[in-house]
Amino acid sequence: MQRKQYTIYRWSILVGLLAGTTGCFNNEDAQRVDPISSGTADFTRYVAVGNSLTAGFMDGGLYRDGQLNSYPYILSQQFRLVGGRDFIQPLFGTDQAAGTGYLKLTSLPTATNPLPTIVPVAPQAVRGTLNNRSLYTKFTGPNNNLGVPGIRMGDIQTPGYGSPLGNPYFERLLPDGTPLSTYLQYVGDNLTGATFFSCFMGNNDALGYANTGGVTPFTPTPLFTTNYNALLNVLTAGGRKGVVVNIPKVTTAPFFQVVTLTQVLGSVNAAVQKATPGAPAIPALLIESPLATGGIRATKAGDLLLLSQQADYATIGSTAVGTKKGPYGLSATNPLSNASVLDAEEVAALNAKIDEYNTILKAQADSRALAYVDLNTLNNQLSATGGYSQNGLSFSSSYILGSVYGLDGLHFTAAGYALLANEILKSIGITYKASIPAVDPTRYRKVLVQP
Repeated sequence: MQRKQYTIYRWSILVGLLAGTTGCFNNEDAQRVDPISSGTADFTRYVAVGNSLTAGFMDGGLYRDGQLNSYPYILSQQFRLVGGRDFIQPLFGTDQAAGTGYLKLTSLPTATNPLPTIVPVAPQAVRGTLNNRSLYTKFTGPNNNLGVPGIRMGDIQTPGYGSPLGNPYFERLLPDGTPLSTYLQYVGDNLTGATFFSCFMGNNDALGYANTGGVTPFTPTPLFTTNYNALLNVLTAGGRKGVVVNIPKVTTAPFFQVVTLTQVLGSVNAAVQKATPGAPAIPALLIESPLATGGIRATKAGDLLLLSQQADYATIGSTAVGTKKGPYGLSATNPLSNASVLDAEEVAALNAKIDEYNTILKAQADSRALAYVDLNTLNNQLSATGGYSQNGLSFSSSYILGSVYGLDGLHFTAAGYALLANEILKSIGITYKASIPAVDPTRYRKVLVQP
């Protein structure tokens, strides 16, 4: 998909933005917890299984700095304190540090430019194209971070998922001549000698529905259950121990909170007044809502607009937009598309499905006596008034200023990944009686302003 220049819908949320510091956090900076102990677990060789969050995806792309601040890498550094060895990641080289490309913040609001600007950084790790799709620089050989951006639980046993026409992030990890290997097979191939694992899977089975406004269907629950059971069977073979991370309620992320109905209606009504002074205010937009009676309705409280759809919202009122007649988004004959809004009914369906998936994850983890992390605990803290404080700094789910989410509004900053690593360490400590120091998230970078 071609990347576009992004500008934030409202700049006021960015006033006072501070750039964080770069670099990874060394063990000696960790918050000390004594006595240090591995408990009943063995961290000699740690392997991480998951999707984009596991891979270190950040700011809309997979690039070297994000990889070096992935939560598995942060965990691996703490595991070294209790016998953990080297943790190999499929890093992009320093000459291809931009990886698959990402977004960067180039300027803050000024008197002459009232909006901050976010622009794409071009990918560097492209070895070619096929059918207009990028093929990324290969990484083969031993690997401890098996995170594959975009992968769903429903995909892990699909032959050809890593073919040149499949998931490009998985394709770059597969040895030549093995395009039909499944992700489950790839995981098994990389578990030789592994003594501990983390499994953070299932997010995309729900997120795909959420970030397309309810257009992409959920992974069917029976398939989700079957594949998760198969994955944990492989991961726990021979009595291997590990930790399972559940699926947080994704709609608290800035991707669903930055652009609001109030903002969009304010802009629409300002344009109406400019064109027709004294015209009555437009109280609501009209949207496609397949889960609502009649399939079309006025917007209401609980409907969420998507950060990725700002360009679509800017065309509201145009008669040249949409597939039907009438001003786009203002007429029942030409409502906002279903993909532009995650409406309240879809939010309810999404949260119900996440609860259903998490029930499966918890049951599977409990049946194998694995550590289990409920990320909604951290999620609720970050979303609460005042956010979450540590070492004198506050973290929240606010876009950019909250320090936890990057520029795509969905994936974490380095500081966010540090917070996630600490939640995992807490669960490991409880389940396996381990005492491993937490990391100090204030020492990890937030959002950088880059010229």
